Amino acid sequence: MNILELLKERITSELHNKPRTVVFWYDEQGEYTVGTLREALADQPIQVCELTRNNFFSLKIEIEVEKKDESFLLYANFPKPEKEKNYLLDMELYGTEFKADTTALFAEQLQVSDTLLRDMMSKYPEFFKSAERKEKLKKVLKLQASERDFEYAMLAVLTGAPIAEMDKIAQNLLMAGLQEDDNELYKSIVKRFSKEQLFILLGQYFGVHIEQYTLQHLMEHILYAHFQRYAQFEDATLQQKYETTRANASALFVDDWLQTKGNHVLEQYMREVEETLSITSLLQQRPIEQYADISTFPVIDVLLIEKLTTELLHQTSNLETWKNVLRNRLKMHWANQNERIRGLLEVLVHAVDFTMHKTLIKQYDTRIPLYVQYADKLYVIDQSYRRFMMDYMQLDHRELLDELAEKLTNWYENKYLTKVAEETNYTLAQAEAGKLPKQAAFYREYIGPIMEKESTRVFVIISDALRFEAGAELAKRLDARANGSATISPLVANMPTYTQLGMASLLPHKSLTIAQNGTVLADGESTKGLENRIKILQKLESEAVAFRYDDIASWSRATADEQLRGKRLVYVYHDVIDATGDTVKSERETYAAVERAMQDVSKLVDLLSRWQAKRIFITADHGFLYQNSKVENAGKVASVEGEKLDSNRRFIIGNNLSIGDGAIEVPESFTTLQGAQKAIAKGNNRFIGGGGLQFVHGGATPQEAITPLIDYRRTTQAALVDISVAMPSRVIKNFRVEVPLYQEQSISTEFMAHTVRLAFYLNGERISNEVEHTFNMQGQSHERTEKLVFDLTEKHYKTGQTCMLKMATIEGNKAVFYSEAEFTIHMYNALY
Repeated sequence: MNILELLKERITSELHNKPRTVVFWYDEQGEYTVGTLREALADQPIQVCELTRNNFFSLKIEIEVEKKDESFLLYANFPKPEKEKNYLLDMELYGTEFKADTTALFAEQLQVSDTLLRDMMSKYPEFFKSAERKEKLKKVLKLQASERDFEYAMLAVLTGAPIAEMDKIAQNLLMAGLQEDDNELYKSIVKRFSKEQLFILLGQYFGVHIEQYTLQHLMEHILYAHFQRYAQFEDATLQQKYETTRANASALFVDDWLQTKGNHVLEQYMREVEETLSITSLLQQRPIEQYADISTFPVIDVLLIEKLTTELLHQTSNLETWKNVLRNRLKMHWANQNERIRGLLEVLVHAVDFTMHKTLIKQYDTRIPLYVQYADKLYVIDQSYRRFMMDYMQLDHRELLDELAEKLTNWYENKYLTKVAEETNYTLAQAEAGKLPKQAAFYREYIGPIMEKESTRVFVIISDALRFEAGAELAKRLDARANGSATISPLVANMPTYTQLGMASLLPHKSLTIAQNGTVLADGESTKGLENRIKILQKLESEAVAFRYDDIASWSRATADEQLRGKRLVYVYHDVIDATGDTVKSERETYAAVERAMQDVSKLVDLLSRWQAKRIFITADHGFLYQNSKVENAGKVASVEGEKLDSNRRFIIGNNLSIGDGAIEVPESFTTLQGAQKAIAKGNNRFIGGGGLQFVHGGATPQEAITPLIDYRRTTQAALVDISVAMPSRVIKNFRVEVPLYQEQSISTEFMAHTVRLAFYLNGERISNEVEHTFNMQGQSHERTEKLVFDLTEKHYKTGQTCMLKMATIEGNKAVFYSEAEFTIHMYNALY
């Protein structure tokens, strides 16, 4: 029941026993106006008048002389006068006084004791002068609140925090600024609460026990605690200056703040505090193991980037250690918030991979054919170098890595490619490519048997110049999908390795020849252009068709159904890499074009899968050789003389050819093209003439000659691997908890990686940091356990109390409950 209802009851009660009444109401808080009361009491037989300190006698005349038969409510917004100054005391004797105990009523509404509320109102009178603040207090104060709860609720109102919890209060307060004179929330607290009590409560929550400190000092304490959580060293000076008894609570506060929309303010504080703490000089001479896990300050990433770059330049790196460091850094805050930091870290991941793979060239076995060794493992050198150079070239500020890029490029082009060129020359001289499948037999060995024995619709995607190393990366991406599996095998391209011959080789045919105008013929039919290729396909398979990628990629489902109705074999031609590299103006964008090609083909596989395609083959007409540096004159050789039918920087086809020392005739075992001589430039040489020099193909290096054959099959949805806690005794004995988690299944076509977010909870409240981890291990049972570390907030936990380790599956931006495990707390050592 509110005050006005109580007032109406009093008026009704008075008039029940008397013909008239005069009700006095002294409201020292002045919460009402006469106008408000008149409106509220319009249905009551009583007049409302304002009693002031100056109208005693006029009211006395009106009530006792002029309107002596009517009832009155006299409302005063001041305390009741003392007897000797109360000029209406005689009227009060035959009237009545209405005492509106707003405090008691308010206490009832808040569900707190009347004594506690009166103490708070006495202690913080300025806070309670606002009806708006009191209304907000009702929304945030806990039921049966203690004095501490009450103070938290008041601070929540003054800071605009959504709930009365110190982490939210502190976040709002600190977001408003660290300089007290400019912080409006702080000034409001000083005026309406208490500066001293504010700092006591903040100090208790964050474990800061110095007599005097400021918001700036508090922020430094909190960020140092976050810094120290994963530091593998202690600095005595900083440790003493920023001592805290609740380091885990402080670190958790930072982690949570970073997950909110206001994290940009905290990021700015981090940048400022890293200068205050001299983090650069603190870490610069320390081994990376001591600070590689710290995520607090952005300068840490910069120091690690500089240190790794220097080590790579001087070949002093522990590459396995650095690979783990970089992988972890990419998961941390600054890598996800700062594009420059992330870009540099990603480039260095590829630099480390490339440096690790450099040792493969030392393992080259002269007893095994070059192409076989390349398809087995050497290709990863080209793959990691391409990834490095592509990301490096896309950096906005790459000056820091210029020297490293130059050093790696020098090794790649002058050591690796030179070695591969020498082995290619030897391979040609010996005419021994090894027992690898041939491109020319593609249709006969892979497509024909399916057409004969199955009713499955088959798609063949041919991406121009998609070389083997890129195909291997694409296959890995496709194989990671939940509803498909991909395998890759090498094909040795028909030589010379150029588009017309490669495209012709992938069509059904018995023989390939070349016409006088340079057109490659399959069984006498032109293979040039889409229409001619469709005719050749339909000669062997009437239900065959071919399309360009740009056409099919824009189809709707209805269009696809119409175009593909009754078709069993579909060739799709895609051209991004060759179209980019074959043009002098754009050849330096070759590696970016490779990435676009992989993305295009991936999208096409998605599209075809939605159209229920179950068998998809992905291959290429040829690969390519690319050198980022300018090709010097030493790499150029005189063109072959003779009756030329077709040629480019790497090959010539014709009759009566005069082949010099810089070239070699293609051995018969390397080609099925009949009716002309074929010569290619030796090693990495280019023929003198027009056209680009950095991107070339037509030769016999494995980069040009080994093409991918990806067999992609749509499967049923793979299941997420299961995760379980691998602890027989789930007892927590310390604030830092190491939990082993077991991945139940190995990654396969049936089970895919599972990303989970984990944290400890007590009575629904999170009491530890959150850890996000992807379980994607392959191998035997004993190889599939991962240990994760959690830090519990420092507070008293009852012995025998239980808490829950909760796991949520991360699906895009959503976290879906997965499982939970119960732990018992026995922190005896926390008591001493």
